[in-house]
Amino acid sequence: MTFFLTVFFSLQAQRHCERINLEWKHTFGDIANAEKNEFDDSKWQMVNLPHDASISGPFVKDSLNSDRKNGFLPRRQGWYRKNLNVDFPLDGRKVFLEFEGVYRDARVYVNGTEMAHQLNGYENFLVDVTEVVKSGDNLIAVSYDNTYKESSRWYNGEGLYRDVWLLVTNPVHVDYHGTYVTTPFVTEALAKIDVQTEILNEKPDSTEVIIETSIFSPSGQLADKVTDVVPLGAGELYLAKQLAKVRQPMIWDIETPRLYLVKTVLKLDGQVTDEYETSFGIRTIEFDRDQGLLLNGRKVLVKGVNIHHDLGPLGAAAYERGFERRLEGLKKLGCNAVRLAHNPHDSYILEWCDRHGMLVFDEAFDKWHDQFFGEGSDFKNHWKSSLETFIKRDRNHPSVFLWSVGNETHQQKSARYDFGVPMLKEMRDFIHGFEPSRKVTCGLHPSRKSGAYRSDNYYREGPPEMEFYMDVVSTNYREEFWPVDKDRYPQLMFILSEAQVGNLGNEWFNFNHRNSVGMFYWGGTDYIGESFGWPSKGWPNGIIDWNDHWKPFSYYIQSLYSEEPMVHMAAFSEGDETSQYWNEVQLRFQPMFSHWNWAGRDSVNLYTFSNCEEVELFINGKSVGIKKIPEEYHTKDITAFTAEEYDPDHPINTGPALHKKLQWRVPFSSGEIIAVARTDGREVARHQLLTAGDPYAISLEPERDCIAADGYDLSYITVRVVDEKGVVVPDAAHEIKFKVSGTGAIAGVGNADLLSDESFVNDERKVFQGKALLILRSNGKHGKIDVKAVARGLKAGKVVVRTEETD
Repeated sequence: MTFFLTVFFSLQAQRHCERINLEWKHTFGDIANAEKNEFDDSKWQMVNLPHDASISGPFVKDSLNSDRKNGFLPRRQGWYRKNLNVDFPLDGRKVFLEFEGVYRDARVYVNGTEMAHQLNGYENFLVDVTEVVKSGDNLIAVSYDNTYKESSRWYNGEGLYRDVWLLVTNPVHVDYHGTYVTTPFVTEALAKIDVQTEILNEKPDSTEVIIETSIFSPSGQLADKVTDVVPLGAGELYLAKQLAKVRQPMIWDIETPRLYLVKTVLKLDGQVTDEYETSFGIRTIEFDRDQGLLLNGRKVLVKGVNIHHDLGPLGAAAYERGFERRLEGLKKLGCNAVRLAHNPHDSYILEWCDRHGMLVFDEAFDKWHDQFFGEGSDFKNHWKSSLETFIKRDRNHPSVFLWSVGNETHQQKSARYDFGVPMLKEMRDFIHGFEPSRKVTCGLHPSRKSGAYRSDNYYREGPPEMEFYMDVVSTNYREEFWPVDKDRYPQLMFILSEAQVGNLGNEWFNFNHRNSVGMFYWGGTDYIGESFGWPSKGWPNGIIDWNDHWKPFSYYIQSLYSEEPMVHMAAFSEGDETSQYWNEVQLRFQPMFSHWNWAGRDSVNLYTFSNCEEVELFINGKSVGIKKIPEEYHTKDITAFTAEEYDPDHPINTGPALHKKLQWRVPFSSGEIIAVARTDGREVARHQLLTAGDPYAISLEPERDCIAADGYDLSYITVRVVDEKGVVVPDAAHEIKFKVSGTGAIAGVGNADLLSDESFVNDERKVFQGKALLILRSNGKHGKIDVKAVARGLKAGKVVVRTEETD
């Protein structure tokens, strides 16, 4: 506590912000009087945030509080309580609590007084507790109610699943998310920086404030400084508008994500009363009907995926390292963009994308009804305040290139609601007025408007009415209609907001890359919920599994998206393919396996995925052939088919059957198979598969063997059952028991089996196809975490992960 006081008093003239995630107490149920200081919580569970109260289960088939939408995990009510010791002077200070997200219907109490009621579980909110906080011990109590089944179509988690912060300021301060930075003029020689700052005077009398706004370069050098002096009335929220200039600006781009910093300093009577920092990027975003997306005047084809907000075995708990690991994998896959479906995601994702050059399709809502706000709540009464909060939080992120106001809304197909046009127009116009630097879209349901075109002119269906009232047209799964619509309505600009991967990812070849914005596959990963039915616990058709381990199919998408030379082999059986009709789209599922254990078979069907010119296969050192990927599949200027080629009777099969996978049938012989990929006759990549022997040992492979001793950092440990030579045994299904001691604990366990009933919160887990995952969380202390994994008949696995203090 001495350290905290020292830090606090050095900042007392400004603002203090502290994460207060540790040592909360939690229980389930609708508990009477749990907000009161004298309530006995001694039997409640001690937890650290972020905390998803639902992820521990159990999985229950279609009970009163669980169903396929939520992955058969429970929806419950609950409470949290935390003692906050205030040992700093309160006189003349403002005290706030910031909640980055509570799922859902949250009520916040401080010292027994209700201070806030927040319906939207995905929305951040600030609570002014100045009037009730006191020196010494203070009680924060938070209740939530997650029992409304229609609040989400996917797993939402529940409770305090994002960070909670203590914020202390002076009465004159920059308001919550109160800066807005844009770059309206950018050339190689000069960039103009428009800085708008909302300054709140919560003093009882008027005052005069000096506003110093400084721009710092990515290297920390002062680039410009602007100073204004303004009067503030008592209780006034003043909007300061300042224009700075940066010469020879360093541009933010997906290849060079350079970030500048705005430092806002407020002074009263010569004393600093507040300091506030905002990072931003200098860049231009433009949409062109003939070229699609122009980033800094350069054509960029969006290569993205959709992601939901859960982190697999961790549930909805918003761990920064979990998001970082996921995004690192998507970047390696070749993605340059993510669509954050279909709600506000954790702000850390945007911060990471800013730093690493990943574009963000930022989405505020799913459906336009009571979904996010509770049963019977009218969407019209809530959307504007939620949308404003969402935009204010995210508007300074250079990674955000497009706002989305919804996804597959029911109004789109209903004449009663004028096919969604009035609501879309109102939301679009609101954003244009509030944040005009970006365009607005809405994900469209795959259904088409019937009877729109004359059948004698190859048009039999028309675009949904909403297409004409959004800045960029986002279509889900129906890219085959783009040439038809573009031919008739040349002003339309298209982005494929959802493309199925069940068609082996070949939607990549179904649209014109020259004049469209690009595409987002659904989904980037498997995720909990939106199951096709028991016993599946989630969406099975993601590119990467929910442990963020790559599937064999992941490498095919990499061959499309990435320019790094690669090759990967995947075995399959043609008779194993299944299909599912979903959302007016026929999804296909082709199981694939990257191993070389096919005893009992004379031959094996193989795909080789590669972005190189040719692939040669070797079995036990002997070549079994060379295959070349046709040259036209390498082009970066895919034009797909034209309106004249469109077949209205079979639109889904229209266009060239392009792909970048090579299909083989090769003899099976145990030992080794190698794929060698070449470009210009030179080997640039290879992939090897070995035949595994009998299960022998447990292999533990931490992605990082040293993590921060901050109580938040994670170490992901891949668990494998291997033979004596260290080769993964693909049919191993052993139950692994984990023994963890030292300066950390188990945060979660998992495998890729969506049918498993095993809990994610446990000290044991079966391997699936020879593999599982163990996730450790540091406990805030310097030292080491000792991990031992045991299973019957296997040599134990051991590993040590160090925890070290960071600055």
